[in-house]
Amino acid sequence: MERHHVIIFTDPGEEIDDEIALWAADQLFSSLAYKLKSCVCQGRQYSLHVVVVDGKMSAGDRLVRCKAVLGEPSCIKYWTPEKFDPNLMAGSSVLIIGPLELGENSEKIISDERPPDLVVLAGTKHCSVNWGQNELAQKNCEKLLSVAKQSYIIQSHRLSREIMTAEFVKKLPKKLNSHVAALTWRFLLGRATGPAEFVAHLLSPTLAGLKDRPASNFVAIQSVYEFVYSDKKLNDIEISDKAWQLSKQYYENDLEGFTDYVLKASKEVIKKEYAKATEALLRLGWYTDKVLLSTDPQLSDEALLKNRPQEFLRFKEKVFSEIGSPLPCYDHTAFREFMRYVVS
Repeated sequence: MERHHVIIFTDPGEEIDDEIALWAADQLFSSLAYKLKSCVCQGRQYSLHVVVVDGKMSAGDRLVRCKAVLGEPSCIKYWTPEKFDPNLMAGSSVLIIGPLELGENSEKIISDERPPDLVVLAGTKHCSVNWGQNELAQKNCEKLLSVAKQSYIIQSHRLSREIMTAEFVKKLPKKLNSHVAALTWRFLLGRATGPAEFVAHLLSPTLAGLKDRPASNFVAIQSVYEFVYSDKKLNDIEISDKAWQLSKQYYENDLEGFTDYVLKASKEVIKKEYAKATEALLRLGWYTDKVLLSTDPQLSDEALLKNRPQEFLRFKEKVFSEIGSPLPCYDHTAFREFMRYVVS
């Protein structure tokens, strides 16, 4: 029977959607029904490989974090770029849900001598994180897409259509569920690190639309505000002077990288979207001075849970358990789309 390698390049450890995708992959590949279907319908025996890339965290640190959250998987074979067997690439199906930061192993892993049958990039080319935010990662992605016999790109807006509903998060293992709750709480506090060019859209649906990206923080804040105040809509919220001032400061400090996009939209509309989100956080009692400029370590998961434990617990028990997380589950959606290509 033919053995077919399914390979996922991923960067777990920074958020939680990679871990959710890997959990779903392990669940799928370990299910008896899937094993029977794959054998009978395609005459294939699948093996699942996960290559944990470098980047903001080392591959080794990502691997430790991944196993701490997910435990020992049933079907996943984990690799770092250094130890990965490049022969597995030949004839494989590859999903890219993390930038291909492979260091000096790039040429060994990506070669036209061992072309994959299928490569799928999760994210819009040239502007998504998975495409890469440095030249080497982008070149690796471009090369891997070009050497494959078939390649597809799942645009970012398609990956943001599904959110982590209450029904979905209840299926997750306890530790993974807790991490999703912490990530949602962190996003509700407006965490958006990095240059404005990459994150300002998180609080402005207008900018998000122009960049074909989801306004994740805005959507999260809107969902929770309208759940807590069931008779009110965020779009109708009355904005206080304080929220206006905070919005103005954020706009002036952090939108230099958005000049071209701002010219295509009303500056006042963008400021108002920031102000609405900020006003909602003020009313919920969840605003901090660092809410919109959260490169500060005080907005790490650990610090938030330590410094505001009662607020987090109240959120998890009263809000998260009822509506889940309004954040998109990008990589889980990408994995599901990818498997449709694999088994088609």
